[in-house]
Amino acid sequence: MKDDIRQVLRDIGPRIGPVVAIFRILSACLLLFTVFSKPARAQQVPDEYKVKAAFVFHFAQLIQWPVTSGGGAEPIDVCVFSDEPWLPELQSVLDGKSAANRTIRVRVLTESQNPEGCEVLFLGRSQARRQLELLRALHGTPTLTVGETDSFLSEGGIIRFRLSEDRVRFDINLAGAELCHLKISSRLLLLATNVTRTSPER
Repeated sequence: MKDDIRQVLRDIGPRIGPVVAIFRILSACLLLFTVFSKPARAQQVPDEYKVKAAFVFHFAQLIQWPVTSGGGAEPIDVCVFSDEPWLPELQSVLDGKSAANRTIRVRVLTESQNPEGCEVLFLGRSQARRQLELLRALHGTPTLTVGETDSFLSEGGIIRFRLSEDRVRFDINLAGAELCHLKISSRLLLLATNVTRTSPER
């Protein structure tokens, strides 16, 4: 990028007066900054969701589900709705991986499908309008709910992702996990930024 700016300066410098030169130099720098910064930003969001998917993989290793939920060699179903914008990133990291001697299977749900039977349910921001309804429907069932919205834990979700200083962090609602009969490893609790006991809204 520096070489491109120098080339612009060489091209326009000798041909124009000082004031106009300064104006055009600033315009050229702004143009180059815009062109070169866009791809970097475009890469940031997909990478964020690959990091989140990697976290979900570790959650699956450090969560103990009741024996009646799958168990044995049954796959761990990580459910994601089909309108999730970052579904491909989640699938590429998670699908087919092995956790706790079980294979992770990404199950794609349509909007009308019931998420019952999922070991993990990821609710992105695109599901914000139906988040409370879904969390209430899963109340007391052995499903690890993972989300992103500010209200996720207060509405009964168990693990909430958030960004802090451009890093992916997560908070855990222990009360939500206990209501769903899930046992969270102490190692995972230590990795969380915050561990709370938030009772779900009624």
